[in-house]
Amino acid sequence: MSGAEAEPVDLPKPARKAGLLEKFHIVRGHLGADTGVFVTAQYVGEGRLDKHTLYPALTLLLQQHRALSTQVHDAGTEQPFYVSLKIVDLSRIVRFYDADSKQLSEVAESYLLDQIEYATDTPLWRLGVFPDNRVIIHYDHSIGDGQSGLAFHRSLLTALNSTSPSQDEPSSVVPIPESLELQPTVEKATDVSLSFFKICQEIFNAFAPIRWRKAGSSWTGEEVTRQETMFTSTRLWSLPPEQADSLLKICRLHECTITSFLHTATVMVFSTLLRDSPKRYKYLASDIPISLRRFTKAPADVFCDHVSAGYFFSPITRYPPELVDDFEALAKRFPWEDAARTTSDLRKKVPKCRQEVGTLNLLFGRYQPFFRGKIGKKRHGTFELSNVGPFPFDKSDNEAGRKWKVGEMFFGQCDALLGATIKLGAVGSQDGSLGLCFNWANGSIDDVLAQFFVDHFRSLVEAILKQAQ
Repeated sequence: MSGAEAEPVDLPKPARKAGLLEKFHIVRGHLGADTGVFVTAQYVGEGRLDKHTLYPALTLLLQQHRALSTQVHDAGTEQPFYVSLKIVDLSRIVRFYDADSKQLSEVAESYLLDQIEYATDTPLWRLGVFPDNRVIIHYDHSIGDGQSGLAFHRSLLTALNSTSPSQDEPSSVVPIPESLELQPTVEKATDVSLSFFKICQEIFNAFAPIRWRKAGSSWTGEEVTRQETMFTSTRLWSLPPEQADSLLKICRLHECTITSFLHTATVMVFSTLLRDSPKRYKYLASDIPISLRRFTKAPADVFCDHVSAGYFFSPITRYPPELVDDFEALAKRFPWEDAARTTSDLRKKVPKCRQEVGTLNLLFGRYQPFFRGKIGKKRHGTFELSNVGPFPFDKSDNEAGRKWKVGEMFFGQCDALLGATIKLGAVGSQDGSLGLCFNWANGSIDDVLAQFFVDHFRSLVEAILKQAQ
């Protein structure tokens, strides 16, 4: 693994030390195993998001969110720390594209391929703007979780609706108020201590032979290898508002959530595609990120790295060969009871999920050996399903007098080297659409199998929606 830290520059004094989870993401990025998170949004309004319109709005954001004017130093040490930048030059982090965002998936891939360097005089985020007013923000995971991307677009929408375009050439250099502060770390904001049972569980997982655990009989794609590239294949699919609303109503009818439906659909599709896999594979291992903001009291409109996860092992169902491509038949056999059970199980995991952050204390600061020890080993998961939820907006945002609204959105993340075989990101937009992002890294899964998964997943969901009409 190679580092992402650039030549040091003279910067102000440290803002604060990185917390447990922030350090986890910083070290992972420093070792070249992760490039961060992206969230895109289609802005709908009169005019074009050019420098004259966007720079005044971004200036307002920079003067509100310290995370947007922050850098990391000593990323390769046992105690990285944040530094507050005095100025931010938008011309160095905002890129205006010439062509519309028809190839958005390719642009997203390029963002996930490029690491944002540490210890520089530019902040830990980049912005891409298209002529059709599609905006994509890419940021380091240590300054923001998935919901932080929603917070950015929420803040940008508010700023666009409260500022006027600059008549003169706008300045790209933004001075940052010294009074701004980062949100507190997870462990400062809430209790992440471990129960005796959790400690025993972690000791067992660390020392027990993998064949004694469900992880040993789970299909998780290819082993973790040192890749020559961080290239991540990305596929985007948006359900229009009427289909997203129909899916939500179906889920409520079956007492499950969109998240648990997507999880169950993923298990079903993988089960059909793995029907001929060796019999030693009995489970699919998955994790569902869980926001900790309900515990840390962090508002929905701020940047912070406050997230945990719930872990699942789902049995592989060996479907008959004739059902593999018969999506109408598969839709009729969709296990809604499993989706309802996943909803219930996930809710039960929420009160204890803070302990997952607390387990990082068991590394005793030795993050780098932990990550390097993953090379050549079995991946931890088959898939990760991250639903960051609906776009937060006020009812006033839909008033006729508003200049700008937010349409189609997508959310995705990297974690290419060490992460689950396939990652599925979901986000709901202000217009009611549901954006889905599938991505997988080179070497984690065969490209043909991954594309089959995406195609079969989409066909299954469309069949379920068709039957519900």
